[in-house]
Amino acid sequence: MMGDATSSVNSSRSTSPDAHIANDSWYCGSVFDIGGSLLKDTMREELNKKFLLTKSNGSKQRTIPASILHDEHGLRMWAEINRMPDYYQTRDEIALLEQNSKDLARHLKGAYTLIDLGCGDVRKVQPLLDTLDAMQVPVQYFALDLSKAVLVDCMRKLRPRYRHVQCFGLWGTFDDCLKWAKNVHSPKCYMSLGSMFGNDHFKEAVGRLKAWTDIMRPQDLMLLGLDGTQDRDAIWRSYHDEQGLFHNFIRNGMVHSNAVLGHEWFKPQDWDISGEFQDFPLMHRFVIQARRDVRCEPLGLSFRRGYKIVCYEGFKYEPAMMQKQFAAAGLKNLKQWKSPSGRIYQYLACRASLAAETLQ
Repeated sequence: MMGDATSSVNSSRSTSPDAHIANDSWYCGSVFDIGGSLLKDTMREELNKKFLLTKSNGSKQRTIPASILHDEHGLRMWAEINRMPDYYQTRDEIALLEQNSKDLARHLKGAYTLIDLGCGDVRKVQPLLDTLDAMQVPVQYFALDLSKAVLVDCMRKLRPRYRHVQCFGLWGTFDDCLKWAKNVHSPKCYMSLGSMFGNDHFKEAVGRLKAWTDIMRPQDLMLLGLDGTQDRDAIWRSYHDEQGLFHNFIRNGMVHSNAVLGHEWFKPQDWDISGEFQDFPLMHRFVIQARRDVRCEPLGLSFRRGYKIVCYEGFKYEPAMMQKQFAAAGLKNLKQWKSPSGRIYQYLACRASLAAETLQ
């Protein structure tokens, strides 16, 4: 008897879906540790680079990585934020997948492995999985997330829902998944929903896309969801709600950075949190500004009153700029869709050189 595979987390550093098919060693609903148990070390390394600036990153601007915001409490807060009336991004992306899931499903015939890069509570992807199952398209769905608890809960919810879609969890980071995916030989569709990939300064965004492009095979696809909204009022309302949920989410992430670094450098009473826009391209970000001189001796940090740290940059790239990203990263845009009520876009892409080879 199989038992409830969602209640445990397994190590899968040398395992791939192809191995699963061959020896039936994976159970539908399982969550696999591909690096999640090392998350504290991984986050500390990222903070060292972007915040402590112990390695050259081409900038003197201290930033807080978005991954630091997503501890267990932060994830519960995020579940409230993405259901707020003015937070249009999740709502519009779900509506977009409800609208185009049949069209998208036609591209996924052939025993595809779907890899959801940052699954959250899987609400966004569920319309596509529902359609694939209704069309009896056999696929394996792998949900990547930083939270083991979230993955276990998602697998418990998804496992009994489908007959033709096999669901699994991957506990780890994007980099962990990049290494893991190299051993997956079945056709893959990498899904970056919720403005994950492509949402960065142009050079950095292209670099991340190219890392994935380089491991793509002839039948592999990439589905990206990006926010192209140019309405500043709508963007501002989505990040600055009357209840202050988003500000509390940012503040919680800053407090979490204390635990990751092992020292209390951030005290909420010493810092103000606000937002600002930048142009060309349009981008909103949160700014954490020192109210007074702040010193953290153990980390060797000194912040003068007025010093600014930035966090959670949201770039609003329109389709023309995304085409430039794709070209620079070696991707070919096969198809794109626009949300019914806004300017959330989804792009289906493949590796450009492989597309040319296929057409010859």
